[in-house]
Amino acid sequence: MPAPALKDYQKVAQQWVFDHPYCGLFMQVGTGKTLVVLDSLYKMNPRHHVLIIAPKSIARSTWVDEIKKWNYPFRTKSLLVDERGRDIPPAKRHQMYADTLTEKPTLYFINREKIPDLVDHLPVYNGKRVWSFGTVIIDESQGFKNYASVRFKKLKEIRPVCQRVILLTGTPVPRDLMDLWSQMYLLDQGDRLGRNITAYRNRWFEPGIIVDNHPVNWQPRYGAEKEIYDAIGDVVISMTNQSLNLPPLTVNDLYYHMSQKERLQYRDLMKQYVLTLSDGTIIEAANSGVLFNKLAQMASGALYKPLDPNAHGKREFERIHAGKLELAAYIVDNTDDNVIIAYHYESDKELLIEYFTKRGCKPAVLDGTPEMIAAWNAKKIPILLLQPASCGHGLNIQQGGHTLIWYSLTPTYEEYEQTIGRLQRNGQTEPVTVWRLMTSNTVDTRIAKILEKKHITHDELMYAERAAVKDAIADAESDDY
Repeated sequence: MPAPALKDYQKVAQQWVFDHPYCGLFMQVGTGKTLVVLDSLYKMNPRHHVLIIAPKSIARSTWVDEIKKWNYPFRTKSLLVDERGRDIPPAKRHQMYADTLTEKPTLYFINREKIPDLVDHLPVYNGKRVWSFGTVIIDESQGFKNYASVRFKKLKEIRPVCQRVILLTGTPVPRDLMDLWSQMYLLDQGDRLGRNITAYRNRWFEPGIIVDNHPVNWQPRYGAEKEIYDAIGDVVISMTNQSLNLPPLTVNDLYYHMSQKERLQYRDLMKQYVLTLSDGTIIEAANSGVLFNKLAQMASGALYKPLDPNAHGKREFERIHAGKLELAAYIVDNTDDNVIIAYHYESDKELLIEYFTKRGCKPAVLDGTPEMIAAWNAKKIPILLLQPASCGHGLNIQQGGHTLIWYSLTPTYEEYEQTIGRLQRNGQTEPVTVWRLMTSNTVDTRIAKILEKKHITHDELMYAERAAVKDAIADAESDDY
């Protein structure tokens, strides 16, 4: 029989699950949300199916790995992949939906993108569509923050027939408080924050920017944040302030200084929004947001060329510098640990693979498969490349290493926090070291300042981008540049 030793704060969270048929566990990255829920299910022993909805990589491996690790006797089935990890074709998946009417109680796994398919193809019994899952667990529930998305609307349809709903997330408001309404609706069907987004907005928000007499964004009213959290406090528990005994974290910044030629290229694009490359290709930025993105890519060592319609979607890029590649190699050469390198652009990935392959150590690119995760955790992969937007959530990869290199920083705090949380979490036995590679006097340093603000809204990010460009121009014109 499984008998994991739950920590005190995990026992508190588990009791919360026992006491609330629908609840949210807003637990910090790495605190063991998955274990809490699995142990709770084991002790409750539900006599119905359980549906676990998660990002694809998590649905494929993380939950199953935890079940195997603790030897839980659950009956499990994936609605994504077969036993060999191959995608299940639609016809077979639809038959599996129908089979839920006769199967023994089972834990089913599905990714959130397939929720519309599931709801639209529910099995029919006595002429009626049947929802077979008494318990629904939504892992990384911020994936349902968009109340206009099809996935939310479909899950909303079947919410009234769910006996138990559990939300799991470490970042319930990745952008702003508007992200909370749809997640909470899936818990209480609008009892606490309003039956629809308009009711929520009218109660706690006021128009921010108004264009043509129509608000284009909304800002919380004074005191709204406390009122909102008070309103949901009886069904949501937060573990962000608990003493978690996580391994210590050290963040180091390492700078590359551009050559005079590189600085001039960067400055030309920054000030004129146009750059002519050595082969005559013209790079243009339509606005400050586009410019910010191009400058960030340039700071990492490359710059996309305009898309060639005959290139079948593959983007060519100009190499600007190899400074960050050399810094990454310096860290790899001076650590006895396997290393994760987080990148933002496809050009980053291509450059990293090419550079380290020539040095005799071809990096692996994390794809979320159980096989790759197992190989990393077994310390068989010296360099693992990770794209935070696709692989930053929920993966248990803390056993394979404790060193993370940010080759190119993401301005999205959720991705930043979640990626670091892949290593700094329960089960990590070593202090975690994070290296942030930055090119001096570029938007890299502005992105670092954006991350300091943490939960930045989309509008604040756009403002920060414009400010970053303005400040960077001032830097470029200073004597220190």
